Amino acid sequence: MDATMHTQSNSSAKIQATSSHQIHSFPVELLSSIFLYLYTDHSIPRATDDLRDTHKLAFIMLVCKHWRDIVDCSPVLWTDIWLGRGPEHVNARNDWITRLEDLFRRSRTMPLTLTILVTLADLEDASQVLLQHLPRCETLAIQQPEGHIGTTESRRLRVSAVHRILSSPFHVLQKIVIGGYNFHYDSDHRGPFLLDAPNLRFLHSSTSHIIPFIKPHGSPPAHNSLETFSFDGGWDPVMEMLPLTTVYLPRLKKLSLAYTDDFWNILQILDTPNLESLVANCGLAEWFHEVDSPKPVLRNLHELTWYTDSDAADETPNLCHLLQHCPNIECFLYSCWSSSANEKDDYLQRQDADSIVLALSEFIHETDASTPRLCPRLRRLRLGCASFEQIRDLVLTRPALESVSLQYRKPGDDVVTQSKTVWQEKVDLVRWIRSKIEFEFEEADVGPDLQE
Repeated sequence: MDATMHTQSNSSAKIQATSSHQIHSFPVELLSSIFLYLYTDHSIPRATDDLRDTHKLAFIMLVCKHWRDIVDCSPVLWTDIWLGRGPEHVNARNDWITRLEDLFRRSRTMPLTLTILVTLADLEDASQVLLQHLPRCETLAIQQPEGHIGTTESRRLRVSAVHRILSSPFHVLQKIVIGGYNFHYDSDHRGPFLLDAPNLRFLHSSTSHIIPFIKPHGSPPAHNSLETFSFDGGWDPVMEMLPLTTVYLPRLKKLSLAYTDDFWNILQILDTPNLESLVANCGLAEWFHEVDSPKPVLRNLHELTWYTDSDAADETPNLCHLLQHCPNIECFLYSCWSSSANEKDDYLQRQDADSIVLALSEFIHETDASTPRLCPRLRRLRLGCASFEQIRDLVLTRPALESVSLQYRKPGDDVVTQSKTVWQEKVDLVRWIRSKIEFEFEEADVGPDLQE
């Protein structure tokens, strides 16, 4: 028995040695391609709070010296740099600066993806090193690790450094993300901040203190690369941070505005003739009682996502006015922004049983000579809540409609306590609707379910 076990052990060792030899005999080019695939694989993310700037391929470099040498000598495997380790994590400031220089040196002249965790990096010290390499950044993220709160004084210092960084020319920058923190400003820092990034395609800011808008060129002022602009204002005044004149954005396809009272004002300074998708999450905004905005018609807008709120006031005329300027909408997603069951119940209890579609109840059904007055090309619709009868009416008045979904059911539509005949009528109604369009609604928590 011992001899058998010994033989099996030797066989296993030989197989393992052979496999290891075969792997290590792979050409360097093949291993480099494999490592690059792993390096760019989003399913192998960095830690959100990566204080030590651990390389994504650290587990590869621990296998053997040969593999580590391949990673060390491949500039493309050093182009994703996280700057999150400040001088407090090393013995001396000069050691930290030397380490930063080494990180950039390894990437040589290749385009960079740079993530700066602002409250964990001493940007005043690092900015001199960063300024040399920012012109080759393709992606730049300036953010704060979750749960980290810095002092007001340190944040003011870092705001100055952030401004200095963003003032650099970004010749190849395509994407910039700023957010996840609140900076404190000195008064002389307020005002429009324009990025010199002629090739920028994606811009997202979730702080009202830094809105790095793109620097337009020519007359009239225009930026010919930006395709996506996303902004979260946090309900702070933001107009003083935006350009004073209208900016022509001919390639902008998607615009997202959240938590701002300046929804209409922002639309006024953006000339977006080819905008295809608009997301508005401003349900609690101080809406106008009557809208007289001269906003030009958005003829190419095909998708509108609108988040309402149970406490929204004067929202209906604003939404109606927007829809009047978007005659070619094909997809309209209208949902209540809620994060708990209590908010859902509060949302439903506030609605009149006869107009449960909320703001849509009046004008989404309006017709002119049997043709829907608004959004006549509507194909896909998502509602906060509606009765089955209202869905039936939509199907009858909108022949182009292909799909309807409900965020919530109308109370009482999920459980029928009357006679079997009433229950059967509801079932037949849902079957009829589904014979005409794709129709989905929220599953019931309790009681009989009409999904079947």
